[in-house]
Amino acid sequence: MTYSFPLLAVDLKGLFILPGKSASICFTPHEPDADRGAWSFAAGVAFITSNNINEIIGGDINVDNGPAGGEIYSLTATRRLGQFNLELWGHTFQPQLELPLTLEIIDENSRSPFFGLNASLVVRWEEFPWSHLVHTTFATGVGLSYDDQVYLMDISRHPGSDRSHLKFNWPLQLTFAHPEHPDHQLMLFIAHQSGGRIFDDGGVNSLGIGYRFSY
Repeated sequence: MTYSFPLLAVDLKGLFILPGKSASICFTPHEPDADRGAWSFAAGVAFITSNNINEIIGGDINVDNGPAGGEIYSLTATRRLGQFNLELWGHTFQPQLELPLTLEIIDENSRSPFFGLNASLVVRWEEFPWSHLVHTTFATGVGLSYDDQVYLMDISRHPGSDRSHLKFNWPLQLTFAHPEHPDHQLMLFIAHQSGGRIFDDGGVNSLGIGYRFSY
């Protein structure tokens, strides 16, 4: 079954609708076949930083070695839900829609490890012009994160503020693979969680590396 959503093409320079031109997007639920299965699995380790998300994206990274620092060990199972077929500027793009579920063990430097759970909806873009040399994907989305304990980094960065165990989860992930073995992927990721000014204000960012296997 396919769901279609017609779009109007917009001239970003003139900010007006172009007559006679159109774009469209449709969503096709995933049906497993011999070429593309429904699941992927990943394992990784992330390092807790004292940075906000803008600093990390800008390359200003400070992995904290103090009491609030530490590592996050994660296992993720991802269900592929389907793909979007986006017709734009005469080209067809097919980003994937995924549902990752992540179990985390948060091992801070100054106290016993505790557990965290993340669930998100993620869109994965797989069509890069250099993928015939290095197969590349980029994924991002939004979800919820719940931790047994509040991160010490979260507490230290927001002294005197009530902190929530439940936060929004914003996954950011890049993968790289050999073109002949695209299912075996090196994974670089940012684990970002924040209260979004709903559960609380501010959060924690961690930078990670791992292995992803898709089948």
